[in-house]
Amino acid sequence: MTNKQQIKKLRDNAELAWASYGYFDLVGKKFDIKDERIKNSPRIDNLTITPTDILDMTYKKYIAVKSNPHKPDDEIKVGKLDGDMTPTQVKNFFDKYDLLDFYPKFDTKNNKQKEGFHACLFQDKESKELIRKLN
Repeated sequence: MTNKQQIKKLRDNAELAWASYGYFDLVGKKFDIKDERIKNSPRIDNLTITPTDILDMTYKKYIAVKSNPHKPDDEIKVGKLDGDMTPTQVKNFFDKYDLLDFYPKFDTKNNKQKEGFHACLFQDKESKELIRKLN
């Protein structure tokens, strides 16, 4: 294996580890429309959170909400996005890998992150290799 191949492999493994800490349980939720940052963003037309948004530092600390089943006009805060990758890194990551499944460490009963087991299952789009990351 050449030095260039080794560096690429190390980079890929680092990005997989980095991505595995994403709060993917927020996928499908909505950005909080009350947040001034989202009002001034091109995302105002599509407020649904995607896996790309989860890792993208552009949306770091944006609030995720879901509809309140008891009051349809009200929304419940369910978390904050905490991505650390640049938009280009996120695009390149999801061009190379698919997120197949995840096991969150989010405590929905108490509406907060909890300590303990967290896992993500990615698949390399080219080689079809499955990669699991346990945290």
